[in-house]
Amino acid sequence: MLLCLVLISAIMLNPCSMLAGRVTLINSVLNALPIYLLSFFKIPQRIADRLVSLQRNFMWGGDLDQKKIPWVKWDNICLNKREGGLGIKNLVKFNAALMGRWIWELYSNQNQPWVRVLNSKYGGWSALQNGKVHCWDSHWWKDLRRLYQHNDFKIIHQNMAWKAGCGDKIRFWKDRWLGEESTLQQKYSQLFSISKQQNDFISTMGSFSQNIWRWDLKWRRHLFEHEEGVAVAFMEDITAYTLQNHLKDKLLWKADPSGLYSTRSAYRLLSSQNSTALDGINFQLVWKLKIPPKAAIFTWRLIKDRLPTRANLHRRNVELQDLTCPLCHSEQEEAGHLFFHCRYTVGLWWESLRWIQTFGALPSSPTSHFSLWCEGLVAGRNQNRWCGWWIALTSAIWKHRNLLIFQGIPFINSKVMDDALFLAWSWSKARVKGFNIPFNHWSSHLMEAFD
Repeated sequence: MLLCLVLISAIMLNPCSMLAGRVTLINSVLNALPIYLLSFFKIPQRIADRLVSLQRNFMWGGDLDQKKIPWVKWDNICLNKREGGLGIKNLVKFNAALMGRWIWELYSNQNQPWVRVLNSKYGGWSALQNGKVHCWDSHWWKDLRRLYQHNDFKIIHQNMAWKAGCGDKIRFWKDRWLGEESTLQQKYSQLFSISKQQNDFISTMGSFSQNIWRWDLKWRRHLFEHEEGVAVAFMEDITAYTLQNHLKDKLLWKADPSGLYSTRSAYRLLSSQNSTALDGINFQLVWKLKIPPKAAIFTWRLIKDRLPTRANLHRRNVELQDLTCPLCHSEQEEAGHLFFHCRYTVGLWWESLRWIQTFGALPSSPTSHFSLWCEGLVAGRNQNRWCGWWIALTSAIWKHRNLLIFQGIPFINSKVMDDALFLAWSWSKARVKGFNIPFNHWSSHLMEAFD
């Protein structure tokens, strides 16, 4: 714990590695500390909100006394990296995925001693689904029952399915055991309403005769003529499945190839609900590149247009005397203008295109510019280096823009280009196996460098 505090203090005092370092700390430390409690207790919403507030404030560089602008919505930050987030866990959904293991074990391991205790005291699995709340129920059981019946948890139910053996654990009508998304009760609701065996297990719905299963279905009345077609389809469904007296029923988790419940796969399911993966291809490419985390997160912010340009600060009600581009002073400082169309930066991109003997107009949107640069112009070239160059050049532009604003150092194109080239070379030198080309040779043969 002491080491964690030292690391947090070091990150907070070092603005150069601020955001990348803070994201790493949140993922590896702050989200890991409460795992034991989250795996057993349902976190109260007000506590979850408070923890999220602390994490968000820490991530964007604030402290207990000062808050900074949260540039990206927290729900989007908690998305998977391939979907446009940073992979920081949503505490409420992670809590549900961890507690889901108790539900899985209660469902699949009826012979465990603790399961028999819960069956005796609370009614077990059936009480979890439909039982009444009693004054003697423990807080843990109430939380588990509340979680099971929550609408967001339905996707967990849908990924639990039975593989029938002898049928002594599977409810014929109410459990999924035919390999379909719906139960027989849902698919044949009309027949379910006239069944005398609505709550029966499969093993009580018939018997084995010479190792061959024979159904014994009981109805409250005779079937009407218009119900015969439904009944035929119903019988075709259940007779297509072969029960085996010597095998036990087995619960399968469809979200994992192993068939066993895992917190990772459950969290992935819960997180996938109501999420829209915008610019998913771009983000998949960014996180695949062999670049430092700091550069990857910078690119993530640029593609989302969440860098503190003057236009973005103005949209967030930050009072500024001048909204124009600090380089050319002719247009409002939007990300598209600053990086791609300002007269001080557009020549850097033309020069880059000249290396690969390509010419043409480039978009002003960071998302479209990145897509065209890394997908449309990459044919026949080393994608990792070519896309890395886009990130190196935008990083250098942003660095020298800040030097101009905060230190008054002039923005010189040749210096920006030299810094970007050294960045791209140093990333390859440090992260690409077998890359040992000297900088002078590499920077003098740029057409070969990106092939």
